[in-house]
Amino acid sequence: MGERLILDAEPLGGRLLQLTVASPGGGLEALNVEAAARAYLLPINTDASTLARGVEAEGVEAWVEDWLSPPRYDRLVEVVVVEGGWRGVGRVASALEARGVARRVNRYPGPLVEVLWRLGLRPGCLLGRVCGPLDDYGVLSLAVVEAYSWHGPISSPLEKPGRFRVVCGGWEEAVGGVDGALDVLRGCRPHVVVARSPVRLILEGSSRFREYLWFEPDRNLVGPRGLIVWMRISWLPYTMAHGAPIGRVLTAAEAREAYRRRYLLDERAPRHERFRSLRSLVESDMPGAARLPEPGVYWGVVQLDYSSLYPRLIAMYNISAETVDTPCGNTLDPAPGYGGHRVCMDRRGLVPEVLGRLVDLREEARRRGAGEEQEAIKWILVSGFGYLGFRNSLFGSIAAYETVTAAARRALAAAEEAAVEMGYRVIHSLVDSVFIQPVEPRGPPGEVAREIERRTGVPVKIEAEYKWLYIPPTLRGHGAVNKYYGALESGGVKLKGIAAVRRDTPEIVREAQASAIARLAEARHPGEWPGAVERAWKVVDGYMRLLREGEPPVEKLVIEKRVDPGSSRNTPWRRAWLKSPVQTPTVKYVVAGGGRPHPVWLGPPGSIDRQYYMKLLERAAGELPKPVPQHHT
Repeated sequence: MGERLILDAEPLGGRLLQLTVASPGGGLEALNVEAAARAYLLPINTDASTLARGVEAEGVEAWVEDWLSPPRYDRLVEVVVVEGGWRGVGRVASALEARGVARRVNRYPGPLVEVLWRLGLRPGCLLGRVCGPLDDYGVLSLAVVEAYSWHGPISSPLEKPGRFRVVCGGWEEAVGGVDGALDVLRGCRPHVVVARSPVRLILEGSSRFREYLWFEPDRNLVGPRGLIVWMRISWLPYTMAHGAPIGRVLTAAEAREAYRRRYLLDERAPRHERFRSLRSLVESDMPGAARLPEPGVYWGVVQLDYSSLYPRLIAMYNISAETVDTPCGNTLDPAPGYGGHRVCMDRRGLVPEVLGRLVDLREEARRRGAGEEQEAIKWILVSGFGYLGFRNSLFGSIAAYETVTAAARRALAAAEEAAVEMGYRVIHSLVDSVFIQPVEPRGPPGEVAREIERRTGVPVKIEAEYKWLYIPPTLRGHGAVNKYYGALESGGVKLKGIAAVRRDTPEIVREAQASAIARLAEARHPGEWPGAVERAWKVVDGYMRLLREGEPPVEKLVIEKRVDPGSSRNTPWRRAWLKSPVQTPTVKYVVAGGGRPHPVWLGPPGSIDRQYYMKLLERAAGELPKPVPQHHT
């Protein structure tokens, strides 16, 4: 019993909860557990004890608890807790809300997860064992199924795959049809099958075989191991965590901390801002830290990166909705002179407590070399700052958001000042990165990193050392803020934000730009740069001739886009997506003659819109240096 991995959970009738667990020998197993549901009710114009007595007459249990009320969690309120069968609790709570004598609170992340908290049934952990987010996954087994058509991986269940590739149990098998793929899965009995959405729909539509859970990479930011980490951090069961936005995972983790502290989760609680002058509003309402760089090529550049800058600032300065602009005996301004707010330091804020633990957890994952797990934690940390300013965030506030941006601007300013004082020129700074170039250096870049860390308290590392770094121009003439690429001193190139690394770039354009940059990387010093630029443009010209006059491989013209079902924009990819009777998270299409989006599941198009692809290539070529001498040294 103890070696079974908890994956999923769902309520049954009465007071039963069904767990889906992974068994050591392969396959999934269902276990039933006694588990009562709870609802939390805030009385309206009535006494909590009186309401609780009336509720008990409905055949469920009820009692009164004291909880701390938002936004500052400094005032106790009485809450009626109702416990019983899953349907009975919901029926009673809905009836009381309809009568206007109470309203439900503590609704997030829902009764199911709250039950898991109370019973200590942590998804992603072994049944009956205490585990941490980075512990070994034990019995979990995976299989990967891929299906291919004329253009590559299929994008619609309407396509007829030419072949399947199944990886399971340490071996790989190529099969020609659906039945063959299902036979392989039956043989290896995985707990989770990794397959893109259209592959899942094809396999499900061909069989009643339901002995595993699905993991769809096109619906998730992380891989299967990363999803297990998310489940352990958030306590969300598999079906709630799979495909979930990062904010849901973060908010669930914050909600658990709120329950531990008896912080009431009330979606209707007001979050008032203090009165501020117009000047104060202008100073505070500024974006995060970034500068507009000058475009061009720079030699001998070093990139310094803060480690989890925004989450560390939140944790370091105790920035949370209930601590910012809250009167108390010990307050701090994290960013004097940057339009910030004062933060109460008398008690630990909820958001910094959660993010601080995640920062430490990411460092532990880095030390262990757990790449996928580290990436999963990074995504949650990335959302931690954004959700502070999100309108519907349970634990955010504009004042807290502004405090973080002010502290970040101050931190990057301190980094730039330290670099200049040590004889370096600042080329660019972006969010948590600073690009510096030696002028009259008074120490190696590592010493600059240590000085920045001393001044800011945030760890800084050398992220990359470039032979040369190129910042493309924008249409307005200044350098792109979030696009750059360069040849690394250690070999190879690093690409950021340009066409060659964007998912929606067709392969022929990606290949052309990457090949051109490879020619640029042949330049080892400024004297070789003009020749490298000329060779890069020859590469582009060759691909342009192929698109204009030749027969480009049609599979390299396929464009893949993620589609927002709620959007009404009349884009080519949305028109292609709407043509399919079965919609999946992404759509793949070719722009056919006349500019028509041609979904790949219809087969290869009869013609292509050459001008369309030539324009895409021209746009990508605009991210390359022009064939003229550059002036930066």
